[in-house]
Amino acid sequence: MKKLLALMLLISVIFISGCASTIKTSSPVSPEELAVSIEPLVIKEFTEQDISVNVLNNNSTQAIDSVSVSSFDLFTIVEPSSQVNIPAGNKATVSFRVMAPSFDGVEDTSMLTLSYASGIDKEEKTIIKTKVMPVQTIVLPDAKLQFVGFAESMDKLRASPPVSTWETEKGGNVTVKFSVKNSGQTTISNGSMYVLVDIENKLIGNNASVNITEAMAKGGTSYTRGVTIPILKDAPNGETDVYINLMKGDYLLDSQTLVLKVKL
Repeated sequence: MKKLLALMLLISVIFISGCASTIKTSSPVSPEELAVSIEPLVIKEFTEQDISVNVLNNNSTQAIDSVSVSSFDLFTIVEPSSQVNIPAGNKATVSFRVMAPSFDGVEDTSMLTLSYASGIDKEEKTIIKTKVMPVQTIVLPDAKLQFVGFAESMDKLRASPPVSTWETEKGGNVTVKFSVKNSGQTTISNGSMYVLVDIENKLIGNNASVNITEAMAKGGTSYTRGVTIPILKDAPNGETDVYINLMKGDYLLDSQTLVLKVKL
């Protein structure tokens, strides 16, 4: 009987030690093994935009699970990020939607945080890892053109409503008028925007630009401005589009198109 009890005790010890040895742990995929790419983000303040992040799992043996974007610096994630599982050596796209903050509150680079599940700890729980990467971000003021069109002359900018089509002679002058409205929530400083008048057919006339010299708070507008464009003496007769572009640096904020006709 004593021998039987000793044998059973020995078997129990072996069984318990065997169970303990079956507890599995695994190291997570390192953030350095993930290659993450995203296009530079250009967005107007307090508007929404869909964003895609490409993620490559460079680990040769382990997958990563529940890959998602958990935060994006000063931007607000308005729709939760998609979650994807990425096998070893594969890539996938994570999508999410953001709202931009004020255009004067964001640096040229914002930090995006990607989270993923990989590996098992000593308590047999999944390990959550993060990878933080810089994203080039440009937040623009929400400014728009208004009262855009041709006018009779610089002296008569307010004499009549603007018109979208104008007829002129070779060697004559045409006048384009416009103003700007701040449709956003943040004050736009003076001299930070300009309007570029771009004649599509350069055989008819050259481009011209005008600085917006007025500061504009929320709902503010600029004065009605104008620019005179000489028509070349040897311009071909016919039509050309004239693009009125509101610019901030190299970025287009708004655009309208007029039609100019040159008489035979």
